Amino acid sequence: MRVYLDCVPCFLRQALEAVRLASQDLSIQEKAIRVILQKLSKISWNTSPPHIGREIHTLIKEVTGNPDPYLPLKKRFNQLAINLYPMLEKKVKTANDPFGTAVRLSLAGNMIDFGARPGEKIDIEKEIDGALKAPLDKQALEKFKKAVTQAQNILFLGDNAGEVVFDKLLVQEIGPQKITYVVKKKPIINDATLEDAEIVNLTKIVKVIDNGTDFPGTVLSACSKTFINIYEKADLVIAKGQGNYETLNDVKKPIVFLLKIKCPVIAKDIKRNVGDLVIHLNIY
Repeated sequence: MRVYLDCVPCFLRQALEAVRLASQDLSIQEKAIRVILQKLSKISWNTSPPHIGREIHTLIKEVTGNPDPYLPLKKRFNQLAINLYPMLEKKVKTANDPFGTAVRLSLAGNMIDFGARPGEKIDIEKEIDGALKAPLDKQALEKFKKAVTQAQNILFLGDNAGEVVFDKLLVQEIGPQKITYVVKKKPIINDATLEDAEIVNLTKIVKVIDNGTDFPGTVLSACSKTFINIYEKADLVIAKGQGNYETLNDVKKPIVFLLKIKCPVIAKDIKRNVGDLVIHLNIY
């Protein structure tokens, strides 16, 4: 998905939030924002939002000297999700439709997205309650269930720290033995890394690899050979979040996108509404 003019204010809002997380020094904050404004005025917008997002966050790290501005928030939400996990697991096990409930809870976890909204404004327990009650395309859910049942080799592209705990429920419901779960190589926004997967014990139930990059999405041309080999062998890809949709929505590969829409640009592209829980099937 390409960058739209409407994306520019979002880039700046996200940059300001990240700069304030990275440093308390006002002079450094100002310097970082000025560098970013210069970069945005020169960089090609004929690309996907995660390409520009990566450029912005790389600049923030360089100017502030902080390699992981979102680390405190990631730790906070990892622990919050860990604390909620026993309750979430019980909801799945006692549900009339365990698979559907696991999908809904995985989608609830997609709100732990500090690129889309500040961490302090995320009420995850409210999101859980809302996701369990929200409308969900039943036909798409059934097609998704059929696809994972038939698939033998599933690549699960994770999204954010904290959110990976919610994905554990879906991994267990599908069957960890046929899933490879993917995180980022290095910190970018609050995207999950191998360290996050280890902290929440995801690595104890499923094979976890990194994709070799720090794009806030999945840019195949930049991914490691190890990842690409596994990607090419997968007969189904599950892709969490807006960044993965933005980078893979035009790819000719059986992909199921799971996301909560937080952006009017994506809502327009996917022909849904902001706030919708979405199972978007790209299955041929």
